[in-house]
Amino acid sequence: MTTAAGTRGGAPGPFASLKALSRTALDIVHTRLALLVTEIAEEQGRLAELLVYAALTLLAAVVAVVMLAVLVMATLWDTPYRLVAAGAVAAVFAALGVASAIALVRKTRAQPRLFNASLEELGTDLERLQ
Repeated sequence: MTTAAGTRGGAPGPFASLKALSRTALDIVHTRLALLVTEIAEEQGRLAELLVYAALTLLAAVVAVVMLAVLVMATLWDTPYRLVAAGAVAAVFAALGVASAIALVRKTRAQPRLFNASLEELGTDLERLQ
């Protein structure tokens, strides 16, 4: 009887330690998954915002450039420079396309690493376990 009472009142047994360890591990996994879900939601929001801005920018730029091209062509149509004007408008369109492609590549490379905070936390956890 004293053995059972001593076990209950004394130091926890191996099953209690295993249970506490399991609970701690589950809490760590839960925290990391919650962080991961938060990062996914933030990334989705950022991507949606970028797509909306890209679509609006593209629409506005196309309308503005087409109207400018029409203006230049209409202004120079009855002159001997109409072919030069058409070539200049085409060159401007090409330059805008190249500049846009360069900006897109830079923006794509500059995006933050996906799940960076989760990876840092997991790295910290591994360091603590070692």
